Amino acid sequence: MKIACYCRVSTENQVENYSIDEQRERLAAFCKAKGMENAEFFVDAGWSGGNLDRPAMRLMLEKIRLGEIQSVAVYKLDRLSRSQKDTLYLIEDVFERYGVSLVSLCENFDTGTPFGKAMTGILSVFAQLEKERIAERFTMGRVGRAKSGLFHGGGNAPTGYDYVNGHLEINEVEAAAVREIFARFLKGESVRAVQNTPSRSVPRCRTCGSRPWTTN
Repeated sequence: MKIACYCRVSTENQVENYSIDEQRERLAAFCKAKGMENAEFFVDAGWSGGNLDRPAMRLMLEKIRLGEIQSVAVYKLDRLSRSQKDTLYLIEDVFERYGVSLVSLCENFDTGTPFGKAMTGILSVFAQLEKERIAERFTMGRVGRAKSGLFHGGGNAPTGYDYVNGHLEINEVEAAAVREIFARFLKGESVRAVQNTPSRSVPRCRTCGSRPWTTN
């Protein structure tokens, strides 16, 4: 029996104990214990579980449809997907249709059994709940940074500012150029005219990669 071992980790999971190496090790041990020597690993490193548009996932599904895989094993159900809808789609519309069973090591179930199939629906609800909680925490973090006056754009400060210790500080030389550009436009000069005769003090746009000013 050909078994597919699917591994995934996304940015928010890097701090969890779900590293790719850990997943591979556990799945390899499972296959060895079951005497499955022809396991094939499908790895999506750095891909969100919120949808199924992942390279290794697409390849695995294609091989399932070609009849090359009879079973799928994952370290934990949310490695397969964090979306309840996608999880049920995979199990009911893909795995069952092509006679493929799903095994999850952490939850200890096999969809080849009635109990395992029932557990999948329950666990997929909690996987989606955790996904939504992660999104909520991320949003709260952004709001908290904004209230603290911190910059959201990382280290690339917009022209006219410098990024210092998480805050934007006015760069007086560049800020003078930005004010000049806006003033000329408000006086009636066209955007193209302003672009063609940029500020003498700052002839190039830092946020454009030190290229000449553009209309973008």
